[in-house]
Amino acid sequence: MTSATSAAPILVGIDGSEPAYAAAEWAAHEARRRAAPVRLVACYSVPFSGEPGMLGTFAVEAQATAIREEHDGFVDVAVARVRAAVPGLTLERLVTLASPAVVLPRSAEAGGLLVVGSSGRTNRFTDLIGSVATAVCHHSSVPVVVVPASSSKRGSDMKKIVVGTDGSESARHALEWAYEEARLAAAELVVVHSWEYPYPDVSGSTSDTRDRMRRDAEKELDEAVAVQAERGRADGVIVRKHLVESAPAKALIDESEGADLVVVGSRGRGGFASLLLGSVSRAVVQHAHCPIAVIRHPKH
Repeated sequence: MTSATSAAPILVGIDGSEPAYAAAEWAAHEARRRAAPVRLVACYSVPFSGEPGMLGTFAVEAQATAIREEHDGFVDVAVARVRAAVPGLTLERLVTLASPAVVLPRSAEAGGLLVVGSSGRTNRFTDLIGSVATAVCHHSSVPVVVVPASSSKRGSDMKKIVVGTDGSESARHALEWAYEEARLAAAELVVVHSWEYPYPDVSGSTSDTRDRMRRDAEKELDEAVAVQAERGRADGVIVRKHLVESAPAKALIDESEGADLVVVGSRGRGGFASLLLGSVSRAVVQHAHCPIAVIRHPKH
């Protein structure tokens, strides 16, 4: 192992599932870029016997010990996968009796990153991105990267990072994060802005209204990208614009097909305060073909 670094650790939730191990491998490559340690966290629960709330409720000690040892084993596997992916990283481990949805966000440090698999061991059909991944995206104050099981290797040498923008404050914050990630990875940054014409064009020709909407969307995209494009010329980061006539989620999911990372704000322009994970970001996390970074604005 290398000596301890001053960079905030990258936390990874480990539960013994293949997506969790893929998340650990992805985090290893990110830790190398950031010169940061990796902290592998496994949370477990213990079933109780008896009626809830009654004095006779108890946990069987041997069972509790066996569950903890099982999760220790999960972390051992994750350690081996991380070391094989990127030798020499500083590794930390934590196995604790607690809820991962609570411990993972609370354990994250400012400037760090939280990485989870797209689904857990339960693999419930009704929960496409996993209850832990959903809760973490809702409550984490640091960026959360959700990694599908098939995508761990895409973190090793990122060439293309995609970020969605809609003119909202949350999207601007996500764009700033995506730019820094592209700079660290020496990757191309593609800024995607979508727009939709809500009326049927019965004439079959391009209407003035459609043209104005397209020009307004193009102007909004130019304004969103201007600062990062200027920085890119100084830093050697290629920043490319992509205007799409499509629903926002579909545009990003389609673009994820050839991307190494998709970045979204936790809530877009149409978000409500009670919906910490907006409809677009939720859809992208569920259906994208590569890892997804969900960036929550500090004010949200």
